[in-house]
Amino acid sequence: MVRHIVFFRILDELSEENRSELLNTVKLKLEELPALIPQIRSFEAGINITTGPGAAHLSLMSEFDDIKALEAYQDHPAHKAFVAWNRDKCPKMAVVDYLH
Repeated sequence: MVRHIVFFRILDELSEENRSELLNTVKLKLEELPALIPQIRSFEAGINITTGPGAAHLSLMSEFDDIKALEAYQDHPAHKAFVAWNRDKCPKMAVVDYLH
């Protein structure tokens, strides 16, 4: 199995209300992907409940059978559409992929 973890940071200059609304929207958009991409084995998105200068705002943890399934997910039109839509909403990201 391959675990794919992404940490998202939204723009810092947003008000608390706008930040909360944006994070919920990004999370909802992410949660649409498992119904559209058959290679996803598990998928969980969560909004961070703690704060700090280095804290991510949102995380995604997903699992795939193998690296080819992860690559198929990344190349899927629904994933590419999410990435394009999200590019200016969460401009800072960190990604970790590993075998487990």
